[in-house]
Amino acid sequence: MGFSLIEHNNGTKVAYDSLVVHPKKLNIFNSDLSLRIVNELVRQPGCAMDLARKLEEHEQKIYYHLRKMENVGIIKITSVEKRYGMNANIYSLVSPVIAAKLYEDGKEIHVSNGTDNTEHAAFFHPFIENGSLNAKIVVGDPNEHGRFDTKSKEGTYVTDIGILLGSFVNNFNFPYFTPDTEIRESDLEKNLILIGNVRTNVIIDKIKDHLPIEFEEKGHSFLSKKTKTVHKDPRTGYIIKMKNPMNPKKQIMVIGGLRTRGTRAAVVALTQNLKKLFDKNDVNNGEFIRIVKGLDKEGRGIIDAFEIKE
Repeated sequence: MGFSLIEHNNGTKVAYDSLVVHPKKLNIFNSDLSLRIVNELVRQPGCAMDLARKLEEHEQKIYYHLRKMENVGIIKITSVEKRYGMNANIYSLVSPVIAAKLYEDGKEIHVSNGTDNTEHAAFFHPFIENGSLNAKIVVGDPNEHGRFDTKSKEGTYVTDIGILLGSFVNNFNFPYFTPDTEIRESDLEKNLILIGNVRTNVIIDKIKDHLPIEFEEKGHSFLSKKTKTVHKDPRTGYIIKMKNPMNPKKQIMVIGGLRTRGTRAAVVALTQNLKKLFDKNDVNNGEFIRIVKGLDKEGRGIIDAFEIKE
């Protein structure tokens, strides 16, 4: 179940993904070393050996606190990498907020459009902060470009994404959309919303090795690194939220598909039934990935619904 914390500050509201733990488990932070480990993982994911060297502590002490924090759910293993000649678990934080619910006294939220805007706002944090869009939205150039010499056709669906994001924005500072061929190097270290796939968006191609999916070189299928499933259906789309590999202090969201129909499936999932995605995935894990397949429910040859594949 996903939880959100709303911070009220000088008339603005900021939503955070929140991890709720049992009150008895809050003693995990009684140790100064636990807090120091957390501060390091905020800066960059790392393994026990990395942390031991940075903090100048014995590696066994680091392992002890990592295991305790992993058991509570504060951190998780995000990858396994080579370190000092051996495989090492790489840890990252699960949520920016840790909370303990002492008793049931919540207030039910009623919204007219059938969606929980609080939950949506938490999902789009930090891309939207304090009523402003704090991200670059990068769309593939509609002309042939990149190493695949391919045109992007995803621009058709950008309007719906823009309207969705705009529903949370009070302060506007145009332009927000940038073609992948015009993005500046300094912009790559900001929060990014990337539309497309490795063939149509050169920025997605640039970070492909860091994504939780692995594209076949020609871009006509991809492998889910989590389930080892190969997805070939051109109606397959993906929604990925993760740390920016070019700046771990920022995040990226990748919205796309194998073909334009797959991208449309991802956009339909985001704009029409984001709640369905939340119901089957814990968005507080710091990294979110959903793989969906587009459906033509009305039989008009248009993707108008979706089903979750992963």
